[in-house]
Amino acid sequence: MTEARNVSAAQTDAVAQTDAVQPALSVRHLTKTYPHADRPVLNDVSFDVPKGKVLVVLGPSGSGKSTLLRAIAGLEPIQSGTIALRGEVIDEGKPGRLTGRSKRASALRTRIGMVFQSYDLFPNKTVLGNITMAPTLVLKRKPAEAREEAMQLLERVHLADRANAWPHELSGGQRQRVAICRALIEHPEVLLLDEITAALDPEMVREVLDVVLELADNGQTMVLVTHEMRFAEAIADRVLLLEDGAIVDSSDDPEGFFTNPQSERAKQFLGSFEYKRHEATA
Repeated sequence: MTEARNVSAAQTDAVAQTDAVQPALSVRHLTKTYPHADRPVLNDVSFDVPKGKVLVVLGPSGSGKSTLLRAIAGLEPIQSGTIALRGEVIDEGKPGRLTGRSKRASALRTRIGMVFQSYDLFPNKTVLGNITMAPTLVLKRKPAEAREEAMQLLERVHLADRANAWPHELSGGQRQRVAICRALIEHPEVLLLDEITAALDPEMVREVLDVVLELADNGQTMVLVTHEMRFAEAIADRVLLLEDGAIVDSSDDPEGFFTNPQSERAKQFLGSFEYKRHEATA
């Protein structure tokens, strides 16, 4: 019995050590091209995200940020490179396939969750119905079990009293928090957030970002695309700057990146968020 316990403990330690060494998400030499495009929208992109860390992806419009998240989520096929979770390759580039979705199985898709800026809630389902649909239909979980966890998640984002409301009855900030719950109920290893405050009024932004900060504090691995620079500085463990589909700067020191950027491109990009009023001349 003692030997069995020792073997079990050793196996547990080995798994823990493997998780500590293997990044939660690893992207290697990812290239994405659209039909008839004169250049790739993503060009040889490589990075790692350790478990429990937050990667913030920045860049000008058209730099490939949203496409990168969609490719990681399996919503876009890739032409070369690999995407791996904890060392397991879940997607590999296929040069001849330019359109459609990745061919991942449903079991692989649920390991990565994604929240879009447009919420994408089903209008014909209640808040509770939106959250419980995937776990019951795709993951085959018991409805009662899914409802119980959905209510726990809604309580966590202060929306338990809106469980039976319809999406059109919610504010933008409330709908986005429901979308976050819908992603979290699948227990994703990595959560992708694509400009989740872009469609919100300024007063609603904080209620959504507070939820994301709490997720980061609780160790949720995330990749986040945002134009909220102060929020990015507050939540990032690592920063990537994309331009024309390629990484032009990266930093494991977010505070230094935002307060004292080293590359000229980073200085230019961050400077575009600063405004000074010119004094009128007599």
